[in-house]
Amino acid sequence: MTWIQHTDAPQATGELRACYEALGALYPPEYQDAVPSLVRPDGATDHVTASHSLIPAAMLHAFSTLAVLLRPELPLTRRQHEMIAAVVSVANQCFY
Repeated sequence: MTWIQHTDAPQATGELRACYEALGALYPPEYQDAVPSLVRPDGATDHVTASHSLIPAAMLHAFSTLAVLLRPELPLTRRQHEMIAAVVSVANQCFY
């Protein structure tokens, strides 16, 4: 769970809601489902995107870039993306 003030997509309104929707449309379909290990007992999910919700324009630009890098026509698979993210998180001692 992010420890800074944040707004998850289901609670977002206005510009932030539009930002979440725009980002959702950019990511490949397999990235739409919640990762089971990140679903909390209350049913909510932790994700790094929400930690950027205080500045919707910055969130849109940062995660739009990432969405383009995750396109399925590029040479890395989802599994490879996840492995890279896991190694970087461990190196940075970060849950995400």
